[in-house]
Amino acid sequence: MRIFLGILVGLIGGFVLGIALSSFIGVLGMVLFNEPIGIKYLSYFTTIICAVIVPIIDKKQSEIK
Repeated sequence: MRIFLGILVGLIGGFVLGIALSSFIGVLGMVLFNEPIGIKYLSYFTTIICAVIVPIIDKKQSEIK
């Protein structure tokens, strides 16, 4: 159950992180190059990465205790 919650938190957090990072890259591109730049599907990539990394970090933290 704990792993499932970790995956769920990773999915939601990764998606939000991807949207924020994509917006930041777009604003930075507008400031530097006067045109929006970005990475297509960045929020989906960060969702998958965080859904894998969060349970791994949680498992390591629970082993330390």
